[in-house]
Amino acid sequence: MTFEQAAAFIIPIGKHKGKRLDDVAQTDGGLRYLDWLRGERGTKHNWPLDNALAAYLDDASISKELAEAVKRR
Repeated sequence: MTFEQAAAFIIPIGKHKGKRLDDVAQTDGGLRYLDWLRGERGTKHNWPLDNALAAYLDDASISKELAEAVKRR
């Protein structure tokens, strides 16, 4: 899955159900939520959500932004 596909991916579960990954990431605490969601889901599934979270959060610019967000916390 490409970064662009992951950014446009619609979250099918949870409090942000129906929202695009990129839209959630732009909210206050959104990147931390996505990182938490990835950790909660673990690596035991190979579902589209898991693939989208990995493709999005592992992007170099996003992972840098996430690291900065965690520091500010």
